[in-house]
Amino acid sequence: MVTKHTPPPPRASLADALFPKVRQRVLAVLFDAPQRSFFMGEVIALAHSGTGAVQRELADLAAAGVLTVHKQGKQKHYQANADAPVFDALSALVGKTIGVNNVIRASLARVSDQVNAAFVVDQIPTAPQTPVTVMLFGNDAGNGAVSDAMQGAANTLARQVSFTLHTADSVAAALEQDSRFLTRLLQSPKTWIVGSEDTLFTQAS
Repeated sequence: MVTKHTPPPPRASLADALFPKVRQRVLAVLFDAPQRSFFMGEVIALAHSGTGAVQRELADLAAAGVLTVHKQGKQKHYQANADAPVFDALSALVGKTIGVNNVIRASLARVSDQVNAAFVVDQIPTAPQTPVTVMLFGNDAGNGAVSDAMQGAANTLARQVSFTLHTADSVAAALEQDSRFLTRLLQSPKTWIVGSEDTLFTQAS
């Protein structure tokens, strides 16, 4: 006799228990890159949510002091408020649940001896499962640790993470073929996760 087991219903995630879906998506956009501001159209596109719903969330979060608002020309720009009492807690929560950049940052902390600089390519997703593209700079120890770290990030995000590890040697080889390779790479819209252009290829002593 075969006994069939009915799996229990999936448990709600921590983010689902605390916030409605649209608020989760808005928080993820703003707290993924707290160092920059976003105009409303960007938030709507990145949050994959309706205009009215995003407008309400932005207004409520700004009124609560979670976001700051300033004007650039005729556009309102929204940014995570680093002075808000809940900033650290929200950043940690977003990073552990729904924030792309913070999840990538946490994963790279495990391979800090191999990756000296890294950025996520800023792009407007065309679908919720659009792959995250990450550019890494450092050394290739050949032990698979970087691949494991990026796979861990993908598992956490439930989303594909595409990455390239650039070493000093690989960049030198690419520059021999195309002198503007590095310039074009660094000109792409990006959010630095580890280091900056100044720390490219810096090796830990």
